[in-house]
Amino acid sequence: MKIEKNERLLYKLTIVILTFNRPQYMLRSMKYWSGKGPIVHVLDGSVESISSKDLANMESNIRYHHMPVSYNERFVYAQNLSKSEYTTFIPDDEFLIPSALNSCISELDNNVSLVSCIGRCILFNHDKGSLRLRVRSVYEKMANYSVQHNNPDDRVLYHMKHYVPSMVYSVMRTNIWKHVLSCVTSKTYKVTSLEELQFEIASSYLGKSKVLPILMWLRSGENKGIGNDVTFKSINDWWSDSLNDNFREQMLDELTHKILANQDKTNISHVKKIITKSFEMFIDRPKRQLPIKSIVIFQVARLLSMLPRVIKDILKRPAHTTYYNLNDFYDIDLTIKQLEMEEVSVNLDELKDIESTVVDFHNNLSDK
Repeated sequence: MKIEKNERLLYKLTIVILTFNRPQYMLRSMKYWSGKGPIVHVLDGSVESISSKDLANMESNIRYHHMPVSYNERFVYAQNLSKSEYTTFIPDDEFLIPSALNSCISELDNNVSLVSCIGRCILFNHDKGSLRLRVRSVYEKMANYSVQHNNPDDRVLYHMKHYVPSMVYSVMRTNIWKHVLSCVTSKTYKVTSLEELQFEIASSYLGKSKVLPILMWLRSGENKGIGNDVTFKSINDWWSDSLNDNFREQMLDELTHKILANQDKTNISHVKKIITKSFEMFIDRPKRQLPIKSIVIFQVARLLSMLPRVIKDILKRPAHTTYYNLNDFYDIDLTIKQLEMEEVSVNLDELKDIESTVVDFHNNLSDK
């Protein structure tokens, strides 16, 4: 696919970043986007704000909001921020490739039936002063994926049956993005990734989506996810627990009414049945079997965690190297060859820019 190099398209885009207690990664992301074109709103839920000195070094496209409130409250607040034609989310430690964003904006400009567009995703981490990348097992189903059905019922059911998170971090038309955000619950049900599932269901109901064969999203392996709470249940456990029947119906009613806001309310019962079925299809979809290699890595890591700290410190470097080798992490050149075999376009200059940003970041961390 041809890489779109019209940088003026980025001025049509707003990026929203939600962050919590990761000031170094938040600043890295802000510096990366500073002066690049899109308006970037950073919603920081940390108790302490970043310093005015750090903010003074940012270009005017970076907008910082100190909001020490819940993730859900910041999610809701984000609805009012974007004034541009298109909007996207990104976690505070991850990267989007600007030229791929351009390609998504161009696709949306040229295809009015689409509400959402995204490129391919790979996992990255840092090791020995270089960017390490992994293509396999990172949303492989995004390859050639699209949800193009004309009927909204068909779109939702197809998407949740073949689930891949292709919309939550996509470039979306802002009016649709705001509508979708309004559908995400403001209540805390303590269900892992419930907000993501609500976002994907609402998005697929409200319009068509497409994944382009171009590298766009670099997902970070540097940190544990924000908001991973041991008290949260998986959607499978929460859904099947009869003690949650009333909460489940409440959530489904709220989601259905919000999706149908400003639409004909005569089919509320039907749409609720479709949404209920979509959750059930997601829960019942075949579980991906972990390869033996991944199971071995997990068990070895668990055993290493039980060792005394002095021994763990000695084994840390060789264990780290072995982990990357076993998990098929490659350098940029090998990664590009692999992506090219899959006919995925890559902007090498921008990928190298991200590598420089990540390497410098970790070098500075190790110097402190």
